[in-house]
Amino acid sequence: MLDADVPVLVVGGGGCGLAASVFLSDADVPHLLVERRESTSVLPRAHYLNQRTMEIFRQHGIADDVYRISAPLAHMSEIAWCTSLGGDGPLDARELHRMDAFGGGGTAGPYAADSPGPSTNLPQHRLEPLLRRHAEQRAPARLLFHHEMTEFTQDEDGVTARITDRSTGETGTVRARYLLGADGGRSIGRSLDVPMDGAGGGFTIISVHFSADLSRWWPGDGVLMTHIISPDGEVSVVVATGPEWGLASDEWALHFRVPPGAEVDLGTEAIAARVRELLKLPRELGVRVRHVSEYRPEAVVARAFRAGRVLLAGDAAHRQPPAAGGGLNTAVQDAHNLAWKLGAVCGGRAGDALLDSYEAERLPVAERNVSWAMTCLRNYGVLFASLGLVPGQPEATRAGFRELLSGTPIGETRRTVVREVFATQRIEYQAHDIELGHSYPAGAVLPDGTPPPPRDPLGAAYHPVTRPGHRLPHAWLRRGDTRVSTLDLVGRHAGFVLITGPLSEGWAVAAKKAADTHRVALTVVSIGSRPDAADYWDADGAWAAVRGTEDDGALLVRPDQHVAWRAAHAGEHPDQDLGAAFHRVLGHSGATAPGGEPCPPPTPSASSTPS
Repeated sequence: MLDADVPVLVVGGGGCGLAASVFLSDADVPHLLVERRESTSVLPRAHYLNQRTMEIFRQHGIADDVYRISAPLAHMSEIAWCTSLGGDGPLDARELHRMDAFGGGGTAGPYAADSPGPSTNLPQHRLEPLLRRHAEQRAPARLLFHHEMTEFTQDEDGVTARITDRSTGETGTVRARYLLGADGGRSIGRSLDVPMDGAGGGFTIISVHFSADLSRWWPGDGVLMTHIISPDGEVSVVVATGPEWGLASDEWALHFRVPPGAEVDLGTEAIAARVRELLKLPRELGVRVRHVSEYRPEAVVARAFRAGRVLLAGDAAHRQPPAAGGGLNTAVQDAHNLAWKLGAVCGGRAGDALLDSYEAERLPVAERNVSWAMTCLRNYGVLFASLGLVPGQPEATRAGFRELLSGTPIGETRRTVVREVFATQRIEYQAHDIELGHSYPAGAVLPDGTPPPPRDPLGAAYHPVTRPGHRLPHAWLRRGDTRVSTLDLVGRHAGFVLITGPLSEGWAVAAKKAADTHRVALTVVSIGSRPDAADYWDADGAWAAVRGTEDDGALLVRPDQHVAWRAAHAGEHPDQDLGAAFHRVLGHSGATAPGGEPCPPPTPSASSTPS
C-alpha cells in the first residue's frame, strides 16, 4: 500500500481530510489518505455543526448518524453569560445575559424554514471517529493512520510523495495526479511558500476537557455554552461536550486565556483545581481531567488555495478564532466544493481549469468567515466594557460589578445598557445568513446578470435565491406520500440536476444530448403546482416563491448543490444553451471536452428521477 499510484492523495485525517475522503468516494475517485496520528482527535475543540454542513452530511448519508449522538436543539438553544457557575458570595452565580442561539428558541422560525438540516453540536473527538467509519466503509484499506508524508515533489503531471509508516519505519512512494493538503497547515503550505495573510498567535488558550457533575450549577437544560466573566477579571467559557446533553452532560470543555509571558501548571491536580477556581465550584467536587491542550488562535488565510498539483483545504488554507464556530464548517464545505471537481477532472469529463474555480470560489468565503470570526471576537471588548471590566485594575472591576448588580437605579440603568450591548453578540450566535448565504460570483458558474440579494450587516437575515453561484434554496416538495427537500434532489454521487417547471419536454431532450456529449450524470426533475403536473408537487408554494424561473425555465444545479446556470425561459435552442453551460462550467477551453486519465466515472445518464 505504501507504493501506490492513485488519482488523489489526501494528507491529513482530521475532520477536513476524512470528509474529503467520504466525498471523493461518493464521486468515484480512488484515493489514499495518510494521517500521522495513530487515531482521530481526542480533543473536543471544534463542536458546532451549522446548517450548511448538516445539509452536506445529509446529502452524503452521514447526518442521521450525527444527529443520533449529537446535541438536539432543545439542549443547545441558549448561550449564557454568568459571573460564575457556583459560589455563595453576593456577586457569584449571577446571570449577566442569556441569548437564543443556533436555530433554537426565538430563532427557530427562519432556521427551520430555510433548511432541512438543523444545526447541531458534536465535539470533534466524537465526530471524527464517525467520519472515519464512513470513510473506511467507502474506501476500505485506503485510510492509513500513523503514516506520515515526509516529503513530496510535483511536476506537470502529478505529485510524488514519500510516505513513512510510523509504527514500522517502512517507507514507500505514492504517485498521485493531485495532492489534497488537509494537514492543518503543519507543513504542506509552508513547503510551497504559500503566504498566510492575517494576524494572530499573540496569546495562548488553555483547553481542559474534563468530566464532572455540574447539574447543580449549570444555568439551564437548554444552555450549550456558558461564558464566565468574573468580577475578579477572569474570563473563560465552558461548553457541554456530552455524551448526554443539557443538565445530564458529563463531559465539558473549559477554555481560558493565558496572559503573554505567564506560565500555567498543566499537571492534572493543578488543572483540576484551576477548573474549580474559575467556575467557583466546591473543592470536594470530583473533577476528572481527561485532556489538556493549548493553542494560539489565528486569523489567517492562505494567499492561494492551489499551487500546481497541490490543493489546500481546511486549516491548511485558513485558520480562525473559535468565535462563530466557522472553522470546521468551512473546512467541510471546502472538501465538498472540491471533491466533485476532482472527480470530473480525473474522470476526463472536465478540463484542469475546473480546479482553478476551487480557489476562486472558496478563498473569498474563507476571508469572509475569518473576518466575521474576528469581528465576533473583538465585540467581546465592547461587552466587557459595558460590564465595567477594566484590564489590570481588579479593584475598579469589582466596584463596577457591584454597582452593575446592585438594586440601585443606576444599577438598573447599567443592566439595561448591558442587555442592549450583549444583544449585539447575535452576530456570533444567530449568524443565519453567514452560514447559508455565501455564494460564488466567479468560478464554475455562469452569471445571469441579475443583482445579488441584500446582505444583512449583522449576518442574520438570509435571502434564498436561485441566482447562479448561490446554494440551491430549500423548499419542501411532495411526491406521493413522500416529502423531500429540493436539496435532496441532488444525490451523493457527483451528478448534476436540471430542475425544470412542468413544461419540461424540451429540456429532457436537451439534457440527454448534454449528458451524452459531456459524459456526465444528469438528472432531470420537474416541479409543478399540481400533484399530477410534474415529478414533484410544490404543495405549499414555497418553491414557486424562490425558483426564479417560469414554467418553461430551468436551473442547472452542480453536485455540491450550488446553482451553476439559470434560464428564466426556454430559448429557441435549449440543447445548445445547456450544452454551452456545461462547456463553461466544466472548464473546457477548446471546442470539445479534453480527455483525461480516467478514474472510474459515474455512468452518464439523463434520468427522470433523482440519483
